[in-house]
Amino acid sequence: MTLFMGGLMLVAAFIVGGVVDYLSLSNQKHALQGVADRAALAAAQELIVFKGSDKRVTSVAEIFVGVNYTAKPAVTGARIIDKGKAVEVTITAEPQTYFPGPVARGVTQVKVTAVAEISGGGYVCMIGLSTSEPSTLEMHDKARVTAEKCAIYSNSKSASSLRLHNSARVKADLVCVAGGVAGAKSAVSPNSPIEDCPPLADPLRDRPEPNVGLLQCSNLLAGGILGSDLIDNTGKLLTVKGLLGKGGLVGGLTSGELLKKKKLLESIAGGDLVGNLAPGLVVTGKTTLEPGFYCGGLNIIGGDVTLKPGTYIFNNGGLVVANGGKLSGEGVGFFLTGALGLSTIQFAPTSTISLTAPRSGDMAGMMFFEDRDVLFKFPHIIASNNARKLVGTIYLPGNTLEINSQNPIADQSDYTVIIARKFDMKDGPELVLNTDYENSPIPVPEGVGNKARPIVKLAAST
Repeated sequence: MTLFMGGLMLVAAFIVGGVVDYLSLSNQKHALQGVADRAALAAAQELIVFKGSDKRVTSVAEIFVGVNYTAKPAVTGARIIDKGKAVEVTITAEPQTYFPGPVARGVTQVKVTAVAEISGGGYVCMIGLSTSEPSTLEMHDKARVTAEKCAIYSNSKSASSLRLHNSARVKADLVCVAGGVAGAKSAVSPNSPIEDCPPLADPLRDRPEPNVGLLQCSNLLAGGILGSDLIDNTGKLLTVKGLLGKGGLVGGLTSGELLKKKKLLESIAGGDLVGNLAPGLVVTGKTTLEPGFYCGGLNIIGGDVTLKPGTYIFNNGGLVVANGGKLSGEGVGFFLTGALGLSTIQFAPTSTISLTAPRSGDMAGMMFFEDRDVLFKFPHIIASNNARKLVGTIYLPGNTLEINSQNPIADQSDYTVIIARKFDMKDGPELVLNTDYENSPIPVPEGVGNKARPIVKLAAST
């Protein structure tokens, strides 16, 4: 009887011990899985910022696990999967058991795996903002966009959101279109374009425009027909009433539907008409220019201009470089303003352009910043065959950027980010969007480049 009772107690001990060990292992795996899930999310976030390697994401995961799991020694491994769009973290730990029974002997390790994926593309470097244009990215024959380590978004919801003519090609880490693709999808590599993507909101929509103060123009046309029309019979500049009133200079032009454009009237009253009628600065020789106001724009016609660092404000006049003109500047930003929409970029084929954006101030990282209140649509044109250094962000939310060059554009830049209403790539150009954000002295504006911060979510947990 005693032996029998002893046997029962031994069996009971084995059962109780097995249950305890089973519960312990279950709790251990549950805790370890939670740590692995969060470690994968942390490693994926690091991947977004630094475009790291397996070694780097493993280091991040190891540090996270070391801080958050101290019950037993554990070995952590991590690797980048899914063509750089996900991180897999694996944690192996010694089993936490208390009794030398079959449960403890049958488990040699506790292993968990978690996968966190990045959705939306990690490095945003090109966005066509318009949701209503028939095509937000139009690529004619032989046009090329090379953005191998970043994402391109086309917000047009039409079936031709991305239009590829004949031999046009796009090479990008991710091509995401809100509508469809017209043309051969095989022209997009290394991954096929993703259609029906949610439109990407303007990441710079909340960025304040540079503080330029009151726009004052002193370089009025004073002798021609337009100049004389600005002067009243006392020799003074016409008043707003004289400009807009019945019988005034532009009274007849501001009737009907145009009168509803309140911002246009306010803009004219505030001096935009004066900016429109200013002749602009014309440079034909070699000179150095200072930052400041350029009413009527800057026209470099065969000249050679070096810009000092700072902000250049163009009021209803473009930045024109033609007839073999040269333009260079380190740490320069251009604010393109004026409701009439005449402050446009016009780089002719024979021009030579070399520009980097400011390192600090309210234009930090911004090479071109177009006034969001522009009412009329005039395209910006980059046709230069020698515009290989364009470091910074080109932001043209209201108008089309037309690229028409026979040589690569921006290929010698640390990084280039371009956001425009739409893009029109003519026959032959190659736009190169580099992504060396970390090593560039030019900061990247929040919301683009390595600061785009796409969504990171848990994809698998086992």
